[in-house]
Amino acid sequence: MVFLFILISILVFSLLSVILIIFSKIRIEIENFKYSFNANTINKKHTNNNYYILFKLCILKNLPIIKIQITEEKLNKFKSNVKLKEKIRKEIGKIDVKKIKKEITSSKLKKISKTIKILIEKFNLKIELGTENAVVTAMIIPFISTLISFLLRNKVENYKKQKYDIKPVFLNKNMLNIEFSGIFQIKMIHIINIIYILNKKEGEDRNERTSNRRSYAYSYE
Repeated sequence: MVFLFILISILVFSLLSVILIIFSKIRIEIENFKYSFNANTINKKHTNNNYYILFKLCILKNLPIIKIQITEEKLNKFKSNVKLKEKIRKEIGKIDVKKIKKEITSSKLKKISKTIKILIEKFNLKIELGTENAVVTAMIIPFISTLISFLLRNKVENYKKQKYDIKPVFLNKNMLNIEFSGIFQIKMIHIINIIYILNKKEGEDRNERTSNRRSYAYSYE
């Protein structure tokens, strides 16, 4: 009797865990991120020190059960930790990049694009961009604006609430200034579906449809 109670408790706990994972979501908060690049200065690249990136695993509406915060201070500590960096390098070295490239086909990317749905609660983006060629700058700016507008319009629920400003800088030099704050959410069920698509072998759908047609065909004989 005790064994049966323990078994039922484990099954119930496992079922609840699966349900929580499926209906949970990952929330990403980025605040006060600034990046600048200027080819004509000694320190070409610069990132501000007071930004933060917060990853949350939330259940129900926005109840966090796991939090991971990334700041400039934590990144600097990571850079100074030689043992940890070496361990990560070894783990990355084990990844078969060629195999991954073969498995990620264009058809899989199309399926992922249709599957993924990102909710953006906040999107504040400012970009100042300049190149050595004024004509190139004038061509790049509308392209970036159109691309951002397309992505927001097709992949975001509250498109009209989002703000972005892309400005050209005609100073005949390569430069880039970015300011960004945003809050993103993606449901775990979508991430699970993406993992399933990536792991699924090409042609399985066709084989399943073919086998079904054959089974129906033979049933008439």
